Amino acid sequence: MNEARRKHEVSAGVVVFRGDQVLIIKNRFGEWVLPKGKVEAGETPEAAALREVEEETGVRAEILRPAGTSEYTYLSDHTGEPVDKVVYWFLGRDAGATVGRGPGEGAGPTPQREEGISAACFVPWQEAVALLKYDGALVRSAVAEALRDA
Repeated sequence: MNEARRKHEVSAGVVVFRGDQVLIIKNRFGEWVLPKGKVEAGETPEAAALREVEEETGVRAEILRPAGTSEYTYLSDHTGEPVDKVVYWFLGRDAGATVGRGPGEGAGPTPQREEGISAACFVPWQEAVALLKYDGALVRSAVAEALRDA
């Protein structure tokens, strides 16, 4: 397929810190990743990133600053065709509020099971770097930047 005719997708996510811990999720493939998702029509990457974190984990985050982009191509589950994707990343922190998904929930991250997310948790950043399937370098970079600013 001609690259100019390929489907393009834009997503956004947040590296959410709570102290020295980072919010990670286990996706439908059993991989540990950072929360992110598609930018909807009329939505800014910042708004999409915050919405996706809250939807996928119940955690309300606040964005501190941009953290760069990732670009890659993947094969669509539906068509098998390549999709060029860009992800806008932001550095953020837990705003101190979680949204419960049922009785007794709301004290910590809660995975959005209907989207295939089986776990959502804060882990020490060093552990996150080791666990993350794709974004360990992004977390390492965000930590270095935060330490530099301290």
